[in-house]
Amino acid sequence: MLKRQSFVVCPQTLNAMTKRAAGELAAAVNEASKSAKIASHTLASGRLVATVTELDESGNVTMRNTVSYIKYLREQQNCNGAFMCGTSGEAMSLTLEERKVLTKGWFDARACAGLSSDTFAIVVNVGSECLKDAQELAALCEQLGADAIAVMAPTFNKPKNAVEVVDFLADVASAAPNTPLMYYHFPDKTNCSVLAHSVVQEAWSSPRRLPTFAGMKFSSADMSDYGYVCDMDAGHKLVLLNGFEMSLLAYMTNHANRGSMGFVGVSANVLGHVATRILDLAGLHNKAAVSQDDMQTAIKLQGLLRTFMKRAGEFGWIQATKHCLVLSGVIQNDRIRAPLKQLTDEQRSIIANKIFPLIKKGV
Repeated sequence: MLKRQSFVVCPQTLNAMTKRAAGELAAAVNEASKSAKIASHTLASGRLVATVTELDESGNVTMRNTVSYIKYLREQQNCNGAFMCGTSGEAMSLTLEERKVLTKGWFDARACAGLSSDTFAIVVNVGSECLKDAQELAALCEQLGADAIAVMAPTFNKPKNAVEVVDFLADVASAAPNTPLMYYHFPDKTNCSVLAHSVVQEAWSSPRRLPTFAGMKFSSADMSDYGYVCDMDAGHKLVLLNGFEMSLLAYMTNHANRGSMGFVGVSANVLGHVATRILDLAGLHNKAAVSQDDMQTAIKLQGLLRTFMKRAGEFGWIQATKHCLVLSGVIQNDRIRAPLKQLTDEQRSIIANKIFPLIKKGV
């Protein structure tokens, strides 16, 4: 018969254990404070535009109109930030040097426009198939004072689970240890099938592994996955930027108990004021009551956004948006980088006569 053994912890060991527990508690409080600081950032209710990259007649990146572009977004589209070097910015078709020139150019242009981080945030997608490239761009963003960096999952050697996604995010974040990091969830482009809420769960399971994790740009039609993320975030620590502006009202239902909801959209280049009005009319910003008339107007404006995205998608969202910006006098060239196809004169005519007029309906 086995005898029960008794264990006696000596005072010195108990004291060491107590100190260690106190240290772990202090670290946890510090992490919570950092998360709270990140969550209170203006990005939580950011109205961000997914910027396009202007190319000159020779197909090279040009910054000649960036200052006026920023002023236009701020003053006419009611946007308070830019999400740059993303899908709409053709980042995966640009070289690392081009992305660095583009990134620095946007910060310089913001300063020339008389704006700052408080009035016009800049989030830079640094994601890349090459970890070293992602880290180099992330380090530049920290040096320039980016409001956040965004990282999507690699598209060729895809992560198989949430652990691998977070490992990659942590590797990139190590090059910008003082800059908030957002996961850029876009499964239609990356073909990474790992669900967003599982990435959040994994990131939170070991906060010291990814201490700068701030939230995500959610570009997916999986409403359940988005709802799970909102359910998990009972403390409202995450910055959640919706990337599907044609469904703002649908995603907004998951924010019933949240204080804010932000968005990032390519249509915000020309209909940013409409997206903002939809959220205001539908009572996102702590409105005591939403009238039936306001909700009906919000639904109609949501339909306008969907119509724009559907029609623009016939020619390519980026191509159509670029040409609308040309027609608006914001940029001079709608040139696109291969493998995307350049618009034909016939397509430009259709955009000018059938799509561009939609912009005026939201005024």
